[in-house]
Amino acid sequence: MSVLATLWWLSFWTALGLILGSFLNAVIYRIPRRQSLRDPLWSACPYCHNRIAWYDNLPVVSFILLRGRCRHCSVPIATFYPVIEALMAIIVLLLLDAFMIGCVREGLSASAVGLGERIILDWPILAAHVVLFSCLLAMSAIDIEHYWVDIRFTNLVTIFGFAMHMIWTPRHSMSWPRPWDSTAVVCIFALVGLGVVWLVFLIWCQSEETDVQEETPSEEQSHRDEIDHSGPRRPPPSLAAPPRQAAWITVSLLVILFILLLLRQAGDVPLRHAGRAVIPLFLIFTLVVTASTPMRDADDEIAEAIDEERSTARQMVLSELLFLLPAALFGLTGWWLVSHGQQFAPRFSTALHTQAPSLGLSMLRNWQPFFGLATAASGFIIAGAMGWAIRIVFTLVFGKEAFGTGDIHMMAAAGCVAGWPVVLLGFILTCGLALLGWLATLPFKRTRALPLGPWLSISFLVVVIFFNTILQWPVVQRVAALGEWYFSGNSHAVFLEPGS
Repeated sequence: MSVLATLWWLSFWTALGLILGSFLNAVIYRIPRRQSLRDPLWSACPYCHNRIAWYDNLPVVSFILLRGRCRHCSVPIATFYPVIEALMAIIVLLLLDAFMIGCVREGLSASAVGLGERIILDWPILAAHVVLFSCLLAMSAIDIEHYWVDIRFTNLVTIFGFAMHMIWTPRHSMSWPRPWDSTAVVCIFALVGLGVVWLVFLIWCQSEETDVQEETPSEEQSHRDEIDHSGPRRPPPSLAAPPRQAAWITVSLLVILFILLLLRQAGDVPLRHAGRAVIPLFLIFTLVVTASTPMRDADDEIAEAIDEERSTARQMVLSELLFLLPAALFGLTGWWLVSHGQQFAPRFSTALHTQAPSLGLSMLRNWQPFFGLATAASGFIIAGAMGWAIRIVFTLVFGKEAFGTGDIHMMAAAGCVAGWPVVLLGFILTCGLALLGWLATLPFKRTRALPLGPWLSISFLVVVIFFNTILQWPVVQRVAALGEWYFSGNSHAVFLEPGS
């Protein structure tokens, strides 16, 4: 592949990351403050409220040209903005490297033709991961400041994950983490049960929301007006946390990573994939620690809320268990049909692996949309079930809320895109990273609560990038061998044999 073609693809994905980061800045700032993303469509300075022209709103570039200050009022622009923009571009390049340049992930094309051919064949799974980590980045930034997760992000990731998996089933992708046929059927049945309950819940919430709006029609609007017209004189802690040096380090690392990938694709750099990935990941860890250092009102508010709910915590998770019961019953029904209904199992397997017409597209060769749907469903259901099990069990044991529902939605959405093995390994890694992060912030900040979203996001990114390397660890191989023995009667054991 020519250097110019490689340069074009790297520039395209870098620009996409920068643009996504710029949009995420608006999302991170507006959503917690109840400001609309559509009104206004343009950006404004939070201090002087002057509209920012398009040439002053170019990701990273405008920050450098303006020397980090507003053109109208000369107030310093929060370092948070260029950091998020450059960080999103770095994440996109890390994914592109792992999937299509370094080719360290099983289940993706290792076409010798070049980067362009690999992108054409496997762009759906790359795009799904880009959307996943875009939303995880936004949720992490909001979680650090406010200790809550907006599930609209996870809903978007889930929908996109199902859509991309349904169209991405080429033959080489069969070594991607995919479910056994029996597991796929159980998860699809459980998904149907969960969908029924969720639909009933949405209808009930809609009726409740309508009643509330009829009683207080102007309260939310007046609050929004107050926010829109009373800009802060200094940025919130999350916007002020990274020092100026963080922006220059992040942007410089983005440029260095871009150059390394260009030289690597041209065959001129012997640096291994791990060397390119570890430093950016360490930077992300450092930025999360830095952003978590300032004291915030939300630190005490979340701790007080947990204490207030202590008396009703067990009752709360038992009611949640009842909410999940229909999904469990549907899943058990699917398991019974596969295990005891011998006439059903072959039919389910045939339906899962039915090939649809490729429509003349190389990407749709061996197109099995139902198997792609089952891949997303199994990741969503199993990862979500792990999260709910952790929340319910530990809340019942300790008598206080042990795991946030927002974090469970993050796990389920990540499982839908990346697969439940990534979520399982990522959660284990999260425990260690969260402890390190807490120890790092301890000299600067004492708090009884810890936002877990950022540590989940970092862990998922690490596992996605080093997935096949982690599978080679002896302890992971022993666990995988045990699973292979237990599920040996099923038709697929792809996760347990990554090298096959």
